[in-house]
Amino acid sequence: MTRRQVFAAAALPALPPLPAAERLRITRVDLHQVVVPMQPDIINSPEFDPDALTEFPSISKFILKIHTDAGISGIGETSRGLKEEAVRRNAQFLQGKNILDLNLTRLGLPTAAGYSGFEMALYDAVGKAAGWPVWRLLGGLAQPKVLVNYWCGRKNPADMRRVAQRAVAGKFQGIKIKGRPGDPVVKTVEAIAAVDSRLKVTVDFNGYHKTVEEFLPIGQGLDAAGNVLVIEDPINKKDLPGYRELRRRLKTPLALHLGNPRDMLQAIAAEACTIFNTGPNPSMASFLHNSYLAGAAGMPVWHGSGHELGILDAAMMHTCAAAPNCTLPSDILSYQRVDDLIVKPIDIRDSYALVPDRPGLGVELDEDAVRRYQVKG
Repeated sequence: MTRRQVFAAAALPALPPLPAAERLRITRVDLHQVVVPMQPDIINSPEFDPDALTEFPSISKFILKIHTDAGISGIGETSRGLKEEAVRRNAQFLQGKNILDLNLTRLGLPTAAGYSGFEMALYDAVGKAAGWPVWRLLGGLAQPKVLVNYWCGRKNPADMRRVAQRAVAGKFQGIKIKGRPGDPVVKTVEAIAAVDSRLKVTVDFNGYHKTVEEFLPIGQGLDAAGNVLVIEDPINKKDLPGYRELRRRLKTPLALHLGNPRDMLQAIAAEACTIFNTGPNPSMASFLHNSYLAGAAGMPVWHGSGHELGILDAAMMHTCAAAPNCTLPSDILSYQRVDDLIVKPIDIRDSYALVPDRPGLGVELDEDAVRRYQVKG
Protein backbone atom coordinates (compact mmCIF):
# COMPACT_ATOMS: atom_id res chain seq x y z
CA MET A 1 0.00 0.00 0.00
CA THR A 2 1.43 3.39 -0.97
CA ARG A 3 1.66 6.31 1.47
CA ARG A 4 -1.08 8.10 -0.46
CA GLN A 5 -3.36 5.07 -0.15
CA VAL A 6 -2.71 4.89 3.61
CA PHE A 7 -3.68 8.54 4.07
CA ALA A 8 -6.73 8.12 1.85
CA ALA A 9 -7.91 5.12 3.87
CA ALA A 10 -7.56 7.04 7.14
CA ALA A 11 -9.34 10.20 5.95
CA LEU A 12 -12.87 11.18 6.88
CA PRO A 13 -15.49 10.53 4.21
CA ALA A 14 -15.52 13.27 1.61
CA LEU A 15 -18.06 16.04 2.00
CA PRO A 16 -21.06 15.62 -0.28
CA PRO A 17 -21.53 18.33 -2.91
CA LEU A 18 -22.63 21.61 -1.35
CA PRO A 19 -25.13 23.99 -2.92
CA ALA A 20 -23.71 26.25 -5.59
CA ALA A 21 -22.05 29.36 -4.22
CA GLU A 22 -24.98 31.56 -5.14
CA ARG A 23 -27.38 29.22 -3.37
CA LEU A 24 -26.40 29.57 0.28
CA ARG A 25 -26.81 33.29 0.72
CA ILE A 26 -28.54 34.64 3.81
CA THR A 27 -31.87 36.15 2.80
CA ARG A 28 -33.38 36.85 6.23
CA VAL A 29 -32.63 36.55 9.94
CA ASP A 30 -35.63 36.19 12.26
CA LEU A 31 -35.19 37.35 15.87
CA HIS A 32 -37.55 36.31 18.67
CA GLN A 33 -37.08 37.69 22.19
CA VAL A 34 -38.27 35.12 24.73
CA VAL A 35 -38.58 34.54 28.47
CA VAL A 36 -39.10 30.93 29.57
CA PRO A 37 -39.75 30.17 33.29
CA MET A 38 -37.96 27.52 35.30
CA GLN A 39 -39.71 24.54 36.78
CA PRO A 40 -40.51 24.97 40.49
CA ASP A 41 -38.08 24.16 43.30
CA ILE A 42 -34.91 24.60 41.24
CA ILE A 43 -33.57 27.95 42.46
CA ASN A 44 -32.70 28.84 46.07
CA SER A 45 -34.48 27.93 49.30
CA PRO A 46 -36.45 30.98 50.53
CA GLU A 47 -33.97 31.94 53.26
CA PHE A 48 -31.10 32.12 50.74
CA ASP A 49 -32.11 35.22 48.79
CA PRO A 50 -34.57 33.61 46.36
CA ASP A 51 -34.17 36.46 43.88
CA ALA A 52 -30.41 36.01 43.52
CA LEU A 53 -30.69 33.68 40.52
CA THR A 54 -33.71 35.20 38.82
CA GLU A 55 -31.53 36.02 35.82
CA PHE A 56 -31.97 32.41 34.75
CA PRO A 57 -35.75 32.47 34.26
CA SER A 58 -36.66 36.16 34.03
CA ILE A 59 -34.13 37.92 31.79
CA SER A 60 -34.87 37.55 28.10
CA LYS A 61 -32.72 36.04 25.38
CA PHE A 62 -33.08 35.81 21.61
CA ILE A 63 -33.92 32.83 19.45
CA LEU A 64 -32.75 33.43 15.90
CA LYS A 65 -33.32 31.69 12.60
CA ILE A 66 -31.14 32.30 9.57
CA HIS A 67 -32.79 31.68 6.18
CA THR A 68 -30.91 31.09 2.91
CA ASP A 69 -31.83 31.13 -0.76
CA ALA A 70 -31.17 27.37 -0.88
CA GLY A 71 -34.12 26.76 1.46
CA ILE A 72 -31.72 25.71 4.22
CA SER A 73 -32.07 27.41 7.60
CA GLY A 74 -30.04 27.47 10.81
CA ILE A 75 -31.22 28.15 14.35
CA GLY A 76 -29.42 29.73 17.28
CA GLU A 77 -29.92 30.94 20.84
CA THR A 78 -28.15 33.86 22.50
CA SER A 79 -27.13 34.48 26.07
CA ARG A 80 -29.32 36.60 28.36
CA GLY A 81 -29.81 40.32 28.78
CA LEU A 82 -28.81 41.59 25.33
CA LYS A 83 -29.96 44.78 23.66
CA GLU A 84 -32.07 44.05 20.59
CA GLU A 85 -30.45 46.88 18.62
CA ALA A 86 -27.00 45.29 18.95
CA VAL A 87 -28.25 41.80 18.06
CA ARG A 88 -30.17 43.16 15.07
CA ARG A 89 -27.06 44.96 13.88
CA ASN A 90 -25.28 41.61 13.63
CA ALA A 91 -28.25 40.15 11.77
CA GLN A 92 -28.11 43.00 9.26
CA PHE A 93 -24.36 42.49 8.82
CA LEU A 94 -24.96 38.87 7.77
CA GLN A 95 -27.80 39.72 5.36
CA GLY A 96 -26.82 38.83 1.80
CA LYS A 97 -23.60 37.03 2.73
CA ASN A 98 -22.88 33.52 1.54
CA ILE A 99 -22.43 31.26 4.55
CA LEU A 100 -19.67 29.32 2.79
CA ASP A 101 -17.60 32.50 2.51
CA LEU A 102 -17.58 33.00 6.30
CA ASN A 103 -14.88 31.78 8.67
CA LEU A 104 -17.04 30.12 11.32
CA THR A 105 -14.27 30.32 13.92
CA ARG A 106 -13.98 34.11 13.53
CA LEU A 107 -17.18 35.68 12.23
CA GLY A 108 -16.12 39.32 12.35
CA LEU A 109 -19.52 40.53 13.55
CA PRO A 110 -19.80 44.26 14.27
CA THR A 111 -20.77 43.65 17.91
CA ALA A 112 -20.32 40.84 20.45
CA ALA A 113 -24.06 40.74 21.15
CA GLY A 114 -25.39 37.25 20.55
CA TYR A 115 -22.17 36.06 18.92
CA SER A 116 -22.58 32.44 20.00
CA GLY A 117 -26.20 32.38 18.78
CA PHE A 118 -25.18 33.45 15.28
CA GLU A 119 -22.24 31.04 15.34
CA MET A 120 -24.41 28.02 16.17
CA ALA A 121 -27.04 29.01 13.58
CA LEU A 122 -24.36 29.19 10.88
CA TYR A 123 -22.87 25.84 11.93
CA ASP A 124 -26.39 24.40 11.87
CA ALA A 125 -26.97 25.62 8.32
CA VAL A 126 -23.57 24.42 7.04
CA GLY A 127 -24.11 21.02 8.67
CA LYS A 128 -27.50 20.67 7.00
CA ALA A 129 -26.03 21.71 3.64
CA ALA A 130 -23.18 19.21 3.97
CA GLY A 131 -25.30 16.45 5.49
CA TRP A 132 -22.99 16.37 8.52
CA PRO A 133 -23.71 16.78 12.25
CA VAL A 134 -21.99 19.81 13.76
CA TRP A 135 -19.59 17.68 15.81
CA ARG A 136 -18.03 16.49 12.55
CA LEU A 137 -17.55 20.09 11.41
CA LEU A 138 -15.83 20.73 14.76
CA GLY A 139 -13.24 18.02 14.20
CA GLY A 140 -14.97 14.71 14.76
CA LEU A 141 -16.66 12.66 17.45
CA ALA A 142 -14.56 12.13 20.57
CA GLN A 143 -17.49 10.79 22.63
CA PRO A 144 -21.02 9.80 21.56
CA LYS A 145 -22.60 10.90 24.84
CA VAL A 146 -21.95 13.75 27.25
CA LEU A 147 -22.07 13.37 31.04
CA VAL A 148 -24.53 15.78 32.69
CA ASN A 149 -25.62 16.51 36.26
CA TYR A 150 -28.80 17.52 37.97
CA TRP A 151 -28.64 21.13 39.22
CA CYS A 152 -30.05 23.42 41.88
CA GLY A 153 -29.25 26.69 43.59
CA ARG A 154 -28.58 27.29 47.30
CA LYS A 155 -30.69 24.85 49.32
CA ASN A 156 -31.07 24.03 52.99
CA PRO A 157 -30.58 20.35 53.95
CA ALA A 158 -34.31 19.55 54.07
CA ASP A 159 -34.96 21.03 50.64
CA MET A 160 -31.85 19.38 49.27
CA ARG A 161 -33.13 15.94 50.21
CA ARG A 162 -36.10 16.56 47.93
CA VAL A 163 -33.77 17.68 45.12
CA ALA A 164 -31.59 14.60 45.59
CA GLN A 165 -34.64 12.36 45.39
CA ARG A 166 -35.54 13.94 42.04
CA ALA A 167 -31.98 13.40 40.82
CA VAL A 168 -32.13 9.73 41.78
CA ALA A 169 -35.52 9.34 40.10
CA GLY A 170 -34.05 10.86 36.94
CA LYS A 171 -31.10 8.42 37.09
CA PHE A 172 -28.52 11.20 37.37
CA GLN A 173 -25.06 10.39 38.71
CA GLY A 174 -24.59 13.71 40.47
CA ILE A 175 -25.83 17.17 41.43
CA LYS A 176 -24.27 20.60 41.04
CA ILE A 177 -25.17 22.98 43.87
CA LYS A 178 -24.37 26.56 44.89
CA GLY A 179 -22.95 27.81 48.18
CA ARG A 180 -21.93 31.06 49.85
CA PRO A 181 -20.34 32.01 53.18
CA GLY A 182 -22.73 31.16 56.02
CA ASP A 183 -24.65 28.50 54.10
CA PRO A 184 -24.79 25.04 55.74
CA VAL A 185 -23.06 23.54 52.70
CA VAL A 186 -21.47 20.58 54.48
CA LYS A 187 -24.79 19.53 56.05
CA THR A 188 -26.48 20.01 52.67
CA VAL A 189 -23.94 17.72 51.01
CA GLU A 190 -24.44 15.19 53.82
CA ALA A 191 -28.20 15.34 53.15
CA ILE A 192 -27.52 14.32 49.56
CA ALA A 193 -25.41 11.37 50.76
CA ALA A 194 -28.25 10.31 53.07
CA VAL A 195 -30.52 10.00 50.03
CA ASP A 196 -27.93 8.17 47.92
CA SER A 197 -24.20 8.10 48.66
CA ARG A 198 -23.48 7.38 45.00
CA LEU A 199 -24.61 10.89 43.97
CA LYS A 200 -21.43 12.91 43.39
CA VAL A 201 -21.69 16.61 44.21
CA THR A 202 -20.10 19.59 42.48
CA VAL A 203 -20.15 22.61 44.80
CA ASP A 204 -19.81 26.04 43.18
CA PHE A 205 -18.95 28.86 45.59
CA ASN A 206 -18.59 31.55 42.89
CA GLY A 207 -15.45 32.89 44.61
CA TYR A 208 -17.36 34.39 47.56
CA HIS A 209 -14.99 33.27 50.31
CA LYS A 210 -12.30 35.88 50.93
CA THR A 211 -9.36 33.85 52.20
CA VAL A 212 -7.92 30.36 52.39
CA GLU A 213 -8.37 30.27 56.16
CA GLU A 214 -12.02 31.28 55.89
CA PHE A 215 -12.79 28.50 53.42
CA LEU A 216 -10.52 25.76 54.77
CA PRO A 217 -12.90 24.39 57.49
CA ILE A 218 -15.66 24.11 54.86
CA GLY A 219 -13.33 22.37 52.42
CA GLN A 220 -12.24 19.94 55.13
CA GLY A 221 -15.89 19.22 55.93
CA LEU A 222 -16.54 18.49 52.25
CA ASP A 223 -13.50 16.19 52.23
CA ALA A 224 -14.93 14.31 55.19
CA ALA A 225 -18.37 13.99 53.57
CA GLY A 226 -16.78 11.81 50.91
CA ASN A 227 -19.33 12.39 48.13
CA VAL A 228 -17.95 15.62 46.62
CA LEU A 229 -16.65 15.32 43.06
CA VAL A 230 -15.15 18.78 42.75
CA ILE A 231 -15.06 22.17 44.50
CA GLU A 232 -15.45 25.08 42.07
CA ASP A 233 -14.23 28.65 42.68
CA PRO A 234 -14.03 28.49 46.50
CA ILE A 235 -12.14 31.82 46.77
CA ASN A 236 -11.40 34.80 44.51
CA LYS A 237 -10.18 33.50 41.16
CA LYS A 238 -7.28 35.95 41.13
CA ASP A 239 -5.79 34.43 44.29
CA LEU A 240 -3.81 31.70 42.53
CA PRO A 241 -1.39 31.18 45.44
CA GLY A 242 -4.44 30.65 47.65
CA TYR A 243 -5.74 27.97 45.28
CA ARG A 244 -2.37 26.26 45.34
CA GLU A 245 -2.46 26.28 49.15
CA LEU A 246 -5.98 24.82 49.17
CA ARG A 247 -4.85 22.10 46.79
CA ARG A 248 -2.09 21.22 49.25
CA ARG A 249 -4.44 21.04 52.23
CA LEU A 250 -7.57 19.45 50.71
CA LYS A 251 -8.21 16.08 49.12
CA THR A 252 -11.15 17.10 46.91
CA PRO A 253 -10.14 18.35 43.44
CA LEU A 254 -10.41 22.09 42.80
CA ALA A 255 -11.79 23.64 39.61
CA LEU A 256 -11.56 27.17 38.26
CA HIS A 257 -14.28 28.62 36.02
CA LEU A 258 -12.25 30.42 33.36
CA GLY A 259 -12.93 31.25 29.71
CA ASN A 260 -9.89 33.35 28.82
CA PRO A 261 -6.91 31.27 27.61
CA ARG A 262 -4.47 33.70 29.23
CA ASP A 263 -6.12 33.17 32.62
CA MET A 264 -6.08 29.42 32.10
CA LEU A 265 -2.38 29.43 31.29
CA GLN A 266 -1.66 31.42 34.44
CA ALA A 267 -3.69 28.98 36.53
CA ILE A 268 -1.88 26.02 35.00
CA ALA A 269 1.52 27.61 35.64
CA ALA A 270 0.54 28.34 39.26
CA GLU A 271 -0.73 24.76 39.77
CA ALA A 272 -3.91 26.36 41.10
CA CYS A 273 -6.38 23.65 40.03
CA THR A 274 -6.68 20.30 38.31
CA ILE A 275 -9.95 20.91 36.42
CA PHE A 276 -11.47 23.75 34.40
CA ASN A 277 -15.06 24.77 33.86
CA THR A 278 -14.56 26.66 30.60
CA GLY A 279 -18.07 27.73 29.63
CA PRO A 280 -20.51 29.29 28.93
CA ASN A 281 -18.67 32.45 27.89
CA PRO A 282 -16.64 31.02 25.01
CA SER A 283 -18.11 30.46 21.60
CA MET A 284 -18.23 26.90 20.27
CA ALA A 285 -14.85 27.34 18.63
CA SER A 286 -13.23 28.93 21.67
CA PHE A 287 -14.58 26.24 24.00
CA LEU A 288 -12.75 23.68 21.90
CA HIS A 289 -9.59 25.80 21.88
CA ASN A 290 -9.75 26.05 25.68
CA SER A 291 -10.39 22.33 25.99
CA TYR A 292 -7.33 21.54 23.87
CA LEU A 293 -5.27 23.93 26.02
CA ALA A 294 -6.38 22.17 29.21
CA GLY A 295 -5.87 18.79 27.59
CA ALA A 296 -2.27 19.67 26.76
CA ALA A 297 -1.77 20.12 30.51
CA GLY A 298 -3.45 16.78 31.22
CA MET A 299 -6.53 18.42 32.73
CA PRO A 300 -10.19 17.53 32.16
CA VAL A 301 -12.92 20.14 31.60
CA TRP A 302 -16.65 20.58 31.68
CA HIS A 303 -18.92 23.03 29.89
CA GLY A 304 -20.73 25.40 32.23
CA SER A 305 -23.88 27.26 31.24
CA GLY A 306 -26.25 30.04 32.14
CA HIS A 307 -29.08 27.51 32.40
CA GLU A 308 -29.96 27.52 28.71
CA LEU A 309 -32.78 26.42 26.44
CA GLY A 310 -32.69 23.55 24.00
CA ILE A 311 -30.85 25.06 21.03
CA LEU A 312 -27.87 26.29 23.03
CA ASP A 313 -27.79 23.03 24.96
CA ALA A 314 -27.64 21.16 21.65
CA ALA A 315 -24.72 23.33 20.50
CA MET A 316 -22.96 22.61 23.81
CA MET A 317 -23.48 18.88 23.27
CA HIS A 318 -21.73 19.01 19.90
CA THR A 319 -18.76 20.94 21.27
CA CYS A 320 -18.46 18.63 24.28
CA ALA A 321 -18.70 15.62 21.98
CA ALA A 322 -15.76 16.94 19.94
CA ALA A 323 -13.57 17.56 23.03
CA PRO A 324 -11.82 14.37 24.22
CA ASN A 325 -11.12 15.73 27.72
CA CYS A 326 -14.64 17.05 28.39
CA THR A 327 -15.29 14.24 30.85
CA LEU A 328 -16.71 16.08 33.88
CA PRO A 329 -20.50 16.60 34.09
CA SER A 330 -21.50 19.52 31.87
CA ASP A 331 -24.36 21.90 32.63
CA ILE A 332 -26.86 20.82 29.97
CA LEU A 333 -29.99 21.84 31.86
CA SER A 334 -32.82 22.77 29.49
CA TYR A 335 -34.85 19.91 30.99
CA GLN A 336 -35.31 22.17 34.05
CA ARG A 337 -37.25 24.82 32.09
CA VAL A 338 -41.01 24.61 31.61
CA ASP A 339 -40.24 24.46 27.87
CA ASP A 340 -36.96 24.05 25.98
CA LEU A 341 -38.36 25.55 22.72
CA ILE A 342 -37.32 22.55 20.62
CA VAL A 343 -39.70 19.96 19.19
CA LYS A 344 -38.00 16.92 20.72
CA PRO A 345 -36.18 17.34 24.06
CA ILE A 346 -32.53 16.43 24.37
CA ASP A 347 -32.27 12.71 25.05
CA ILE A 348 -30.71 12.15 28.50
CA ARG A 349 -30.32 8.57 29.68
CA ASP A 350 -28.60 7.48 32.89
CA SER A 351 -27.00 10.93 33.30
CA TYR A 352 -25.68 11.09 29.71
CA ALA A 353 -26.98 13.35 26.94
CA LEU A 354 -26.95 11.39 23.68
CA VAL A 355 -25.32 13.41 20.92
CA PRO A 356 -27.45 13.75 17.75
CA ASP A 357 -26.02 12.31 14.53
CA ARG A 358 -28.46 14.15 12.25
CA PRO A 359 -27.22 16.98 10.00
CA GLY A 360 -26.60 20.32 11.71
CA LEU A 361 -27.41 20.68 15.39
CA GLY A 362 -29.93 17.84 15.09
CA VAL A 363 -32.76 19.70 16.83
CA GLU A 364 -35.83 21.46 15.44
CA LEU A 365 -37.24 24.77 16.64
CA ASP A 366 -40.74 24.59 18.16
CA GLU A 367 -42.26 27.63 16.46
CA ASP A 368 -45.47 27.46 18.50
CA ALA A 369 -43.52 27.43 21.78
CA VAL A 370 -41.42 30.39 20.64
CA ARG A 371 -44.58 32.39 19.97
CA ARG A 372 -45.97 31.35 23.35
CA TYR A 373 -42.96 32.67 25.29
CA GLN A 374 -42.16 35.66 23.10
CA VAL A 375 -41.96 39.05 24.79
CA LYS A 376 -41.58 42.63 23.60
CA GLY A 377 -38.23 44.35 24.13
